[in-house]
This record gives sequence, C-alpha cells and structure tokens, in this order.
Amino acid sequence: MGAPAVISMLALSPAVDVTHELDALIAGGINRPTRTTRVAGGKALNAARVARALGADLRVTLALGGANGEWIRRRLDGDDLPTTVIALAAETRTCLALVESDGGASSTDIYEPATGLAPDEWARFADTVRTSRAARWTAVSGSIPPGVPPAELAALLAELRARGSRIAVDTSGPALAQLATQTDLVKVNRAEASELLGREMPDAASACEALHRRFGVDAVVTDGVRGGTALFDGELHHLAPPRTVGRFPAGSGDSFFGGLLTGLDGGALFAAALEIARDAAERNAQVPGQGVLG
Repeated sequence: MGAPAVISMLALSPAVDVTHELDALIAGGINRPTRTTRVAGGKALNAARVARALGADLRVTLALGGANGEWIRRRLDGDDLPTTVIALAAETRTCLALVESDGGASSTDIYEPATGLAPDEWARFADTVRTSRAARWTAVSGSIPPGVPPAELAALLAELRARGSRIAVDTSGPALAQLATQTDLVKVNRAEASELLGREMPDAASACEALHRRFGVDAVVTDGVRGGTALFDGELHHLAPPRTVGRFPAGSGDSFFGGLLTGLDGGALFAAALEIARDAAERNAQVPGQGVLG
C-alpha cells in the first residue's frame, strides 16, 4: 500500500514576506508605500498556504526564531496550516517585494539570507521529519540555509523515499545537485536549470530532457512569460504563457508549486495538475501577498 494522500512540506527557510506598493521607486530617496501587505512566507509556506486553500491535506515542519518567528507562528493559525515548529536561537528573516504602480509585471525584491540552523536545531528538524507519519509527497521548497548539510538533507529524503514518499524539490544553488539525486520531481526556472547542468539551456524543453538524463527525475522548467515545459513519466507537456499578467509576481512560482502538488496528491492527471498550478500562479499575481490567491 502506498503512502497516504498528504503533502509534507519542509520549510527550512521561512520569512516574513512584505509587499510594499509604491507610486514609483526612488533610488537613493525616501519611499513611502501606499499599501503594505505582510504574510507568513518563504517559498515553502507560500506553497503550503496555496495547497491548503486548494483543499490539500498537508503538514508543515518549519524552523522559526525570534520575534519574526513568533509573528509567523501566530499568522499560521489563521492560515489553517497544521505545523510542527522547530525553535531556532537566531531571528527569522524578512523579505521585501517593492511593487511600483507603473512597474508592469515585475517587482524589486530584497531577500535576506536564510536564517542558519545550529547543529542541534538541524538534528531536531531532521528527527521530527524522520519520525512523522508517511506522506504521499514530501516537498523541499526554498533556499537551503547555513547549518543544513546538503548531503544530510539528501540522505533524509532518501529515507523518506524508501518509506514510499515521492520527493519534490523547488530550490536552486549548489545544494540542488545533491538533492536531485534523491528526488522524483524538480521544479526550477530555465536559469536555475542551466546553473545546475553547468551549461546554458536554450529552452525549457531541452532543460527538462537534460535534467532527466542527468538525474533520472521528472522536471518542470518555467521560462517566465514564455511559459515552460514539463517532462513527466516520459511525456513532454507544454506550459502555455500566462493568460493574464498581474502586478504582483512575487510568490507566483511558489503558488505554482503548491498547486502542482495539490493536483498530483489528489490523483489528477499530470496535464490537469499543471492547469491547477498555472491557475494558482496567475491568481497569486493579481493580489498583494505571496502565496495568496486572488
């Protein structure tokens, strides 16, 4: 019997995600927002909030510290996200998105580095995940913080995989090369795929095929307003460009990931799961707040 239909989200690098709306960004001057929106964020929490809003059964293991961590903990109660919190000594980070009224479908993003974990904090996080009930999908989303050895995280994913969980990863940087060896599904953009593969990929389709050849994974490679491509169970799927372009792109990739996992965990065909993901990304871009559906 396979693992139960539940998504286990590993949130190693949460953040207070802040969106400031501005008439125009004045470099070197004083900027006064016309509106500010704060959410309990970081990629994993943004994806989890979308998955929950779409009806997924999920749980989140997350690392939180300081006053920001306490604020996130309180906000998650309102988001109806079942969580297990690993307390950190260090302060959880803050990330900013600056959205101009005439900026089109782009924002200026300022992301603090992920809050590091002490060795005992990472050990507690890993043990909590290791001893939790099995999930159909386990997802790692967001940057891998200092203090989390990529090899140890990959070994943890291998353990979960051996227990029947499928692994989905949405991250980037040097750690991804190690995590990909213990992953079933990788979601990256074309630039991240090129970095992982060590060469410039001309398009999303060739990136998907190269990722599969190198790591044996299914892959979703997005390419901005051009859409993207997915390779799943040996079949290529085209991801059409957005039907509507919103003013708040921050968090749309996270919303896509949350929607995709919701569809797959619920038993949808992959093409249908892609549509759920695409719709979630477009809805996120319509309203301020990462991982919020308009």
